[in-house]
Amino acid sequence: MEIAVWFYVQGWSQVRIARALDLDPSTVSRYLKRARDEGIVHVEIRRPPRPETDLSLAVAERHGVSRVIVVPAGQDPLESVALAAAAYLDPLLRAGLRLGVSWGHTLAAVIRHLRPGSASGLRISQIAGGIEGSVQGIQGYDLIRSLGALYPRSTLRYLYAPAIVDSADIRLAIVSDRGIGASLRAAASSEIALVGIGSLDEDATLVQGGHVSPADRERLLAEGAVGNMNTRFFDLGGQPAGDLDSRTIAIDWDQLRAIPTVLAVAAGVHKATAILGALRTGCVDVLVTDDAVAKRLLGEPAR
Repeated sequence: MEIAVWFYVQGWSQVRIARALDLDPSTVSRYLKRARDEGIVHVEIRRPPRPETDLSLAVAERHGVSRVIVVPAGQDPLESVALAAAAYLDPLLRAGLRLGVSWGHTLAAVIRHLRPGSASGLRISQIAGGIEGSVQGIQGYDLIRSLGALYPRSTLRYLYAPAIVDSADIRLAIVSDRGIGASLRAAASSEIALVGIGSLDEDATLVQGGHVSPADRERLLAEGAVGNMNTRFFDLGGQPAGDLDSRTIAIDWDQLRAIPTVLAVAAGVHKATAILGALRTGCVDVLVTDDAVAKRLLGEPAR
């Protein structure tokens, strides 16, 4: 079992495993074959859906985004989009790359589809604080830990702070901490940022988890907020919305905008309005979404 984890998850070569265990490489090969034969390891090749080229180009041109990747939604839009995002991100990863990662179900799905061992020595940072008590496996620290397991010898930079606090004064005190400040500066220096786009629906993760209180949500909606990116809320015009911005511990809008490649991944037509607002923030360089969303975006004016 340990040999299979090293080979398929950690990306170790058979020669490296043989040296670590003082075995002949042919013995390691036999163990791996036995793991497949006995069903311990199940190898599945899932090709990303073929991008809808015409839709992709039309959305990119309409909304001024460097690149848009549109895939058929299929039966599971989130999985289809996650596969396509992983296929786009995978070849961009290289030793020493500074990668910033937000949080969420969609990003967790993207990471599940990345190829283990295809790069090493990344510098991976959490670009927003945590959302305590939420679903496990989607937190920023969960995601960068998973990436660290995929890419050997990577450096992981955690942001040990909640994403949303009770007041601007509390936020100021937390970000004044030397360690928190250093983590935020490392996050802001990312070359690629991987972000999701959230809505303000009642079943949205931040709302369901209680991180955005009912009073906060009502106030955000009254002020025109339509969604969030990296835990920061925006209106349909792409402008920051609501007072939560001053209570949020994450890289700020200008820092996100300055990252060379911000890869936003979002699926489902229920997020179309939030995605439109996100595009208008000027932060998104590459959008990966599904064809139902793309058709909605084509019916909207450019920013």
